[in-house]
Amino acid sequence: MQQPLHPPAKLFSAYTVSRLYFRLLKKIKLFLILLLLSMNIAAQQPINEDSLKAIINENKEDTNTYNALMSLAIYYNNSNYVKYAQQALALAKKSGDQKREAFSLVIIGTSLVDYIQSVQTLTNALSIYEALKDSLKICMVKLPLQATYREAGDFRDALYHALTGLKIAAAHQVKGDLGIFPGHRLEPLYLSEIGQTYILMNQPDSALIYVKNAVELNELFNGATYEFPIYLLATIQRMKGEYPQALINYRRSILLAIQNGFAGDTLQIYSGMSSLFIKTGKTDSAIHYANIVAKSWDLGNSERKNILEAIDNLATVYKLTGNKDSIIKYAELNQKLKDSFYGVDKDREIQNISFNDRLTKEELLASQAKYRSRIQEYGLSAGLCALLLIAVLLWRSNQNKQKSKAEIEKAYSELKATQTQLIQSEKMASLGELTAGIAHEIQNPLNFVNNFSEVNKELMIEMKDEIDKGNIEGVKSLANDIIDNEEKINHHGKRADAIVKGMLQHSRTSEGLKEPADINALADEYLRLSFHGFRAREKTFNVAIKTDFDNTIGKINMVAQDIGRVLLNLYNNAFYAVSEKKKQNPENYEPVVSVSTKKWHDKIEIIVRDNGSGISPQILNKIFQPFFTTKPAGAGTGLGLSLSYDTVRSHAGILKVESKEGEGTAFFVELPV
Repeated sequence: MQQPLHPPAKLFSAYTVSRLYFRLLKKIKLFLILLLLSMNIAAQQPINEDSLKAIINENKEDTNTYNALMSLAIYYNNSNYVKYAQQALALAKKSGDQKREAFSLVIIGTSLVDYIQSVQTLTNALSIYEALKDSLKICMVKLPLQATYREAGDFRDALYHALTGLKIAAAHQVKGDLGIFPGHRLEPLYLSEIGQTYILMNQPDSALIYVKNAVELNELFNGATYEFPIYLLATIQRMKGEYPQALINYRRSILLAIQNGFAGDTLQIYSGMSSLFIKTGKTDSAIHYANIVAKSWDLGNSERKNILEAIDNLATVYKLTGNKDSIIKYAELNQKLKDSFYGVDKDREIQNISFNDRLTKEELLASQAKYRSRIQEYGLSAGLCALLLIAVLLWRSNQNKQKSKAEIEKAYSELKATQTQLIQSEKMASLGELTAGIAHEIQNPLNFVNNFSEVNKELMIEMKDEIDKGNIEGVKSLANDIIDNEEKINHHGKRADAIVKGMLQHSRTSEGLKEPADINALADEYLRLSFHGFRAREKTFNVAIKTDFDNTIGKINMVAQDIGRVLLNLYNNAFYAVSEKKKQNPENYEPVVSVSTKKWHDKIEIIVRDNGSGISPQILNKIFQPFFTTKPAGAGTGLGLSLSYDTVRSHAGILKVESKEGEGTAFFVELPV
């Protein structure tokens, strides 16, 4: 395996708002000095903190003082960082220079930790640039603004500013300024940022649209393709289960990051690759890349999620490989890291929760201040109108209250009735599918009854002959044979009666009464019924059926007809899956359906497994939803698994599924003893 390129311990990898600020901070500062020089903000002499403070201490409210304050705000990242920019802002406002005012606001807004203050400050800068119709600066401000909204968890506003910024950047072919993509098109950056937001919203399909566009624009850094859209594309492909292509793009993004000069971005790529290799079962590679992150990570150079993901991946891999010592080591380390991060995460969570509320309150206060002068003139008339409107609304609400209540109750009753009808229809549909299987099962005991009846008839004739001969011993022997045959007739008659009663119970609405029942016998009976029913529809169908029943289970309390319907549905799906795969691979495929039961302490487990085509990861989490089906129109209602899931839950059990596309599916039914 090729030795991967990876950064030393102090390189940066995050691409949230911290990534946008810190990764580009040096570029911003480098560009700002050029901008300051062009605005006569800096002199020809090298910037000296003491000389700048001397200018400020002269208390002259002139251009030189503004220049000195902004120079300190940009170049000296100390406790007075924001203070100097705020003093410069005050001078700009006093002089009426809107460009300087907006420029000061940008520096302040990108320096604040508090989300609400950062948003308000950047929004003020945006308003000035919009009034000046400066497309470049509008795009520049919207980038950190959308990143701040996203960091606060407000994806809606993040997308709004990103999409509007994208529209301006694309329409005017805006290129970067103030250190954000200087000389490069902003359109690819916006596309990537939008893709990143949709990824965090767990919407890979939406993210893919924007990331593909970013890739197609092919922005170059140091003569090489920009790596971040490639990394995002790999992450989307991993989310969608496209593992081979995801690995190609992860590896490509590593090389591009080095060529772009963004070597620090490789840590998050390695973290993603570690998760990918776990998905594909390549445990050695998963350990290798997780170890790179674990050894190189530092709170100052990467997000906490990357080290947590890497350590969790190591614990997962060692659990799979059975390395108990390593499992304990990394599980403990993972817990310690979470404990050490907990306080920071809790504060951030609280800040996120209050973010929208605080922003709303600040906007409301500003709106009230603006409205106060007008309400003095129109207060009385507006108040009267409001009271009149409220009175009308209350009157209408009171008039419609009873009517609405009746309509809701009626709609609810109709919904419940429809639901009951759908459930009963599904039960009858499954019973209809069993018709051939029932006929086959009843035919066997009826054949025995008919055959033994014929034999008894012949024995009775022989008995008459022996009576005429006076052969008492012969008569007794024949009588014993007749009695034995009658017992067999009675046994098989009861067998046919049990089958008919079972089907009648299957079709009836369940009363929910749990009774002791033999789960092994139930599983075996419905397996045979399902097979013969499916065989009647598919004349050429054949399958190897394997059973492994735990005889120590005994009887458990359950509603037998309900659990029988669950098993019948699982069997039918298994037979359908192997039948469809057999049609596609008639020569090299042998269908197998297996059923097993096992007792585990206080529960029993029923496993129905097939070697069919399996279920795609994209739809695996949808199969228990009502009306969801992968079968063609007319072949399924989409209610079988949904009803089965509800039935098992009503027994305080669990119904779960495991599937590997192309290899098969297994359903697990767990019931309490």
